[in-house]
Amino acid sequence: MATAVKLSLATLLIGSLLLAYLAPPPSRQVDLRVRGGMLAIGLACYVIAAIALTAGSMLAGVLALAVASELICAAGWLGRGDSPGTDEDDSGGGGGGGGRGPKPPPLDWDWDSFEQAFRRYARDRDRQPI
Repeated sequence: MATAVKLSLATLLIGSLLLAYLAPPPSRQVDLRVRGGMLAIGLACYVIAAIALTAGSMLAGVLALAVASELICAAGWLGRGDSPGTDEDDSGGGGGGGGRGPKPPPLDWDWDSFEQAFRRYARDRDRQPI
């Protein structure tokens, strides 16, 4: 096989891997059946490539490897559409959820009224026997 063909296939594979793992995820979810079908066809192409290469058919084996690799990369990229979104406020505060929880209290919180309310609650609540 010519060196130019080898280099172009290597470039195609590296580009596909970089896009699959570093590109932004798709804007919408893709059905699991579609991605599973792509993975199944990709794995079947790997088997076909192995058979073709052991039989001595270099061109068919290389083409099957290229198709298999592209399908696996595409399925991986499409699977990233299921990833949970990031925080909407871009605060980078970590934590769970998608940033849709309650807002934190203001910084000028009235701690005296909070303590009075808490003491009233502690005094007036119904106590349950253990």
